[in-house]
Amino acid sequence: MVEASHHDPSRGIEQPLTRFIEAARAQGASDEFIYQMLRSRGWPKPEIESAFAQLYERLTGQPVPTPRSQTGEASRDAFLYLLSFATLAIWSQALGQIGFILIDQFIPNPLDRGYSNYAQDLAASIARLVVVFPIYWLLMRLLNRDLVAHPYKYLSGVRKWLTYLALFVAALTAIIAVVVFVTSLLQGELTIRFSLQVLIVLVIAGGILVYYLNWLQRQPMEP
Repeated sequence: MVEASHHDPSRGIEQPLTRFIEAARAQGASDEFIYQMLRSRGWPKPEIESAFAQLYERLTGQPVPTPRSQTGEASRDAFLYLLSFATLAIWSQALGQIGFILIDQFIPNPLDRGYSNYAQDLAASIARLVVVFPIYWLLMRLLNRDLVAHPYKYLSGVRKWLTYLALFVAALTAIIAVVVFVTSLLQGELTIRFSLQVLIVLVIAGGILVYYLNWLQRQPMEP
């Protein structure tokens, strides 16, 4: 058993989980036993593996080697995530536009009496939705399969940062919609037509928030 009595100040303050693993190993507990015990106590698998990695990096004085292909994989992953979020923005905007057009059709705005391009705008929105949504679905399917095949990517910085960026945009959209709704309510200018439009924005943005928050919190499947 490797003794873990040396502490490198340059490593900074260690995680409590790492210190516990080190103390348990010093008492003769095997890594497998410690791992299973922590899992039974509800610790997520990625956090346990990260703690073990930090401990072994300090014990060996060497960082965990990075695969040579990781840089290329990170670039590929960034491309796929950016493309998926771009297509998400396009089809969600198209879906919202379809809702707005239908509301304008059934609850016309008196100020738009001369406007007569409903059919053209509806066709363009449907075309964007029909073309882009399948691309988005295929991209997400590819990303999810990649996560299953390479569980370490659950901890990928590319995945987390770009997903949080999408969450930021969706949350900001929902907040702005609520602010505009409350402003119209306080000014006495709230109408059924406007309320339905705000509802469409909140449903789409809220759906994106719920899905990606759940997707971001997923953990690797147990072996």
